[in-house]
Amino acid sequence: MLLLREAQKLQALYQSLAKSIPESLKVYGSIFHISRGNPFNLEVLVDSWPEYQTVITRPQKEEMTDDMDHYINCYHIFSKTPERLPEILESNKVINWDQSLRIQGLQQSLDEKIKSVAASKSVQIDYSKCVLYITEATLQMKSYNKRIFGKSQETDNQNTGKFKSEVDKFKTTFLDVSHSELVNKNWKFGKNEKSLRYIKRCIQNFPAYCLLGPEGNPISWNVMDAACELRMAYTLPEYQGRGMLREMMIPYMKYLQQNEIPFYLFVEDKNENSHKAVRHLGFQAMPCGWHLWKSIPTRFQQLPHF
Repeated sequence: MLLLREAQKLQALYQSLAKSIPESLKVYGSIFHISRGNPFNLEVLVDSWPEYQTVITRPQKEEMTDDMDHYINCYHIFSKTPERLPEILESNKVINWDQSLRIQGLQQSLDEKIKSVAASKSVQIDYSKCVLYITEATLQMKSYNKRIFGKSQETDNQNTGKFKSEVDKFKTTFLDVSHSELVNKNWKFGKNEKSLRYIKRCIQNFPAYCLLGPEGNPISWNVMDAACELRMAYTLPEYQGRGMLREMMIPYMKYLQQNEIPFYLFVEDKNENSHKAVRHLGFQAMPCGWHLWKSIPTRFQQLPHF
């Protein structure tokens, strides 16, 4: 695999990946944030250039120092030729199979290939499939060549006056890092120190939004990750069923669209309430699905995992 560093090549890759939305959104979103300071220190690998077939984004080596931290040890994959993936993924120079890690992609065709490589490495794979949702605005990114490198990166993520909630005594605003504990406590996949560090880093570097209740504390929120995915959406139990998530999401989505930030999210198959909520917000379900492979090396399988 070749490491792509030059801004001109990354720009060309980004514009090419747009043609493969929604399947390419994981790597497309990663490169978007790389162009804006690269706060998670990601790097981009391609199997060849300029005629690539497979793209992988991953943290730089100095980021992956904790073998147990699968929040950081995360790889995003897009491939035009999934049948060739095993020969790429078997190399420990591409994926460090000795660590607990996550692999994410938006292609069903990756599943069999990733599992076969994991079996050859004698590592356990936990696979999850969910429904991928995106908006028409994100789908339309396929049709134009957006320039992200060399473009002004300033976005006004503090001016929220024009996005005020229509509900009395409630206010929409950006999450502050001081809210990280609250988000972590209520995140299904969090509730531990590693997830707390991860959440803090996301809130500090990417637009994360919330609805403040009458006492000035977040009652509903959503966080963006290093691949432009919207995650950790939650509304406190006492406010659920009252449209609070919608009150928060409408101005949040407006902000992202105005700043040309791609975004998407997933919903678990059986979560009917969430399916209805995101559809009412204008999200569309994509047939390619959302896929996660979590790998746990044998030496870690007896230890507690989150």
